[in-house]
Amino acid sequence: MTDHPKTGLGDVLAHVANCDHDGEEPDLSGGRRVEYVVTGIRGALVDARAVEDPTKKYVSTAAVLAQNLKTEVGSLPGCHFSCRVVPGNPGTFFVDFQMAPEPGAQASA
Repeated sequence: MTDHPKTGLGDVLAHVANCDHDGEEPDLSGGRRVEYVVTGIRGALVDARAVEDPTKKYVSTAAVLAQNLKTEVGSLPGCHFSCRVVPGNPGTFFVDFQMAPEPGAQASA
């Protein structure tokens, strides 16, 4: 056993968020909006596929996606959402989440 104090995920995330990165924040202004459909939940993870190209997938924790969409985890399977996908360094950023209408749903006048 080690004598290191246990650090929770929240503590780590708070540390990362508060770290000075020399004033360089990722540029999240670009990218393009992509629509996804949630295909399932595996444990704490949610799987979604891009409607336009089902080979492109989005995987996240179900709780985080539900929070981003302002909905409940139980309503995620089958739901459609969109977000901006912004290439960055490092990795890809997914921002500006919005619920999307179900296919075939009529828009209210």
